[in-house]
Amino acid sequence: MQEIIQSIIFVAAAVLHGITGMGFPMLGTTALAFIMPLPKVVALVALPTLLMSWLVLCSNSKKKFYQEIIDYFNAYKLLAVGSVIGSVVGVELLLILPVSLLYLLMAGVTLYYSVSGLFGLYKKVEQINVVANQKNMLLFGLLAGVIGGATNVMSPLLLMFLFSETDDKNRIVKASNLCYLLAKIVQIYMLRNEYLLLESHEYTLIIVLTICSVAGLYVGIWLRNKISANFFKTLVFFVLLILSVKLGYSGVAGVLA
Repeated sequence: MQEIIQSIIFVAAAVLHGITGMGFPMLGTTALAFIMPLPKVVALVALPTLLMSWLVLCSNSKKKFYQEIIDYFNAYKLLAVGSVIGSVVGVELLLILPVSLLYLLMAGVTLYYSVSGLFGLYKKVEQINVVANQKNMLLFGLLAGVIGGATNVMSPLLLMFLFSETDDKNRIVKASNLCYLLAKIVQIYMLRNEYLLLESHEYTLIIVLTICSVAGLYVGIWLRNKISANFFKTLVFFVLLILSVKLGYSGVAGVLA
């Protein structure tokens, strides 16, 4: 029964990832964190996230895959390089420090950004805008990498920059997933010892969950092409709001434990 519930969560997270370009790492981590230590969960979820980020970059492409990667890397190289460097720091924090304070910090930032973003869309308050220059591209990449390496949550900080830089939903999704792809390669390498500790049934579990997730991802990519840019932003902010609550709960639970 537990495996069925986890599969449903992974499929739902993958559909969401296909639509918005985010959500899978955090929701996948949540689904497994009840039965495994966090470092092992982060290592497991990194594998399907790597595959899904690659598939997202391959989707809706008008060019060959390698050319798409080159073009996006040239446009967002400081964001991508920053996220890779930050991931190294984040994984080190994951291995040596409790992540409760990181969860609480990320929850506060995500909550503020998601609420102000939702109100901003409906002209209730002025929406947060980041100056889309090279300095901020590197800064937000670094911060996203640190948090993502430690907690599997890179999305909020990447989106703060990308939403200020473009309204093209496919560009937002692909740029963020380029950062996920590169950061996950680093994360998998640095957590390689965790994979040696996995049992055979855990490898089987992650293979099944990955297959389910890929199916859900393609449903999400199809749906992304059917929705408006405004609905896309509303959905992203709403998902971030939910993630902020989950992050806050995890942080408080960790502090009180």
